[in-house]
Amino acid sequence: MKIRVGNIILISCFCLTIFSSCNRQTKLEGVWIGSEIRKPLVDWILNIQGNQFHLIREDYCMWYKGRFNMNNNCILKKIDLKINDTHARSQNGKTILGIYEIDSDALTVVMGLPGTQARPLSFDEPRDAVVFSFVRS
Repeated sequence: MKIRVGNIILISCFCLTIFSSCNRQTKLEGVWIGSEIRKPLVDWILNIQGNQFHLIREDYCMWYKGRFNMNNNCILKKIDLKINDTHARSQNGKTILGIYEIDSDALTVVMGLPGTQARPLSFDEPRDAVVFSFVRS
């Protein structure tokens, strides 16, 4: 069976289009308002522009600023948040490993503690991780 070069190029372009759409940050960009699932009485604001994030609690006593990278695994979306500035100076320079899910205008993020090497592996069993639920503002 002969495979034409044109067909290979077409299939390659199609696959690149599909897989590159998994790593788009544009779906995350904007302002999100939500709360930590275990502490729902305090609101948090998440602002994402490009590859920069700013997560701040409504009373301004806790905040995290920095840059993030995403893994283009479409099955379980992974995010690494590198902290540049925070209320807890000892956490500056540390990375938060997490997973996220977007469903229309709802964003769920499960994050480990800053500097923890283990990434949360599930939305259903977050264990020691922090779970945030946001809606687009």
